Amino acid sequence: MLLVCLLVASTQMTWGLVVPVLPVYADGLGASPAALGAAVAVFGVGRLLTNVPGGLLAQRLDRHRALLLSSVAVVAVLTLLTALVQTTPQLLVVRLLTGAAGGVAITVGQLVLSETAPARWDRTMSSLQAFQLAGGSVGPVVGGLTVAVDARLPFVVAGGLLLATVLVGCTRPLPAREVPTAAPAVPGEDRPRQRLWSRGLVAVCVVGLAVFLVRFGGMQYLAPVLAYEEAGMTPGQLGLVMGGVTVLGLVLLPVAAAVSRRAGRARVVPVAVLLLGASCLLLLGSQRPAQLVAAVVLVGVLTTAAGPAVGAALAEHAPPGRRGTAVGVYRTSGDVGTLVGPLLLGALVGAGRWEVAVVALGLVPVAAAVVFAVLGRGRRRAGGGGAAGTSDGGPPTAAPVVGVPAGKA
Repeated sequence: MLLVCLLVASTQMTWGLVVPVLPVYADGLGASPAALGAAVAVFGVGRLLTNVPGGLLAQRLDRHRALLLSSVAVVAVLTLLTALVQTTPQLLVVRLLTGAAGGVAITVGQLVLSETAPARWDRTMSSLQAFQLAGGSVGPVVGGLTVAVDARLPFVVAGGLLLATVLVGCTRPLPAREVPTAAPAVPGEDRPRQRLWSRGLVAVCVVGLAVFLVRFGGMQYLAPVLAYEEAGMTPGQLGLVMGGVTVLGLVLLPVAAAVSRRAGRARVVPVAVLLLGASCLLLLGSQRPAQLVAAVVLVGVLTTAAGPAVGAALAEHAPPGRRGTAVGVYRTSGDVGTLVGPLLLGALVGAGRWEVAVVALGLVPVAAAVVFAVLGRGRRRAGGGGAAGTSDGGPPTAAPVVGVPAGKA
């Protein structure tokens, strides 16, 4: 598990790196503001294009280790190549390919962890999110410290660190698979194709879209705009608040995982997402710095706290034989929120309707909580190709791995 989390965190680090670096680097290439926006957007487009194909490929090849290591290695090489680009079109192409390789890496990493023992899903997803937060936090620091030396240096450092992580990964095994895959075919007997979609998977994907929309549209776009234009805060002050939110989230992740495991994901997810929506509405008082800080802290903490339960619910509702596809679909849903959120909220703010933007931001998770409460309470039945376990409270019961006696999985 540690290896997968480390690979994912290292990949996240290269993504966080560009936050302080890309504007400087693009300006050195003579890129226009529109081209800079395109450089950010094409990365997300690349992820959208490969989330589902990456999951399908992992599912069909059944070579998760090779696919995970190779996709992370490609991200590393492309990060190094970013330091060599000479024109804006070259930068756009490299960013698109980096997003595509990153989509495969994150999807396969989450797929591997979703195949560990169901009783550990909450703790496993909590660990994954902790590493992702750490990687996402380290990236801007590395970028900010190295870009002052040379605008190309951050990409060299990040690419080198990522390649070193891949080399370490080549000497370590991945976590053992502890949930059933598709049942083996019986000679002479036609096996029905497993159904991908279930009420629970739809509910998890809706929640994923809402959480990603709040994280990227709310925390990375709307909150900074309101902090600077309405509350009169400085970038340094907001940076301290954001850093504190990250640290607080890391501290609370084990608690969130324990609550999810004991209370049940079907109860924790809608409550956490409903509170997330309510916290977003606090941004309506952004003229008061204290209220804006409180809103940012609550939104950040609740976004993080919902992570383990949502990740475990995804593992629970994904059919074993089509788990890779399910993870890819979930990642795609989240990336849709990542792209739509800033565009929608940006359009509203640009029209002078920031209050409407805040209300819209709050209503999305509220609606997602209602959808999950209605659709996500049951679990996929064993005969329907789902993971064993219950979402209604208490830890799930691990189903035996195909070919392994119960109790020895």
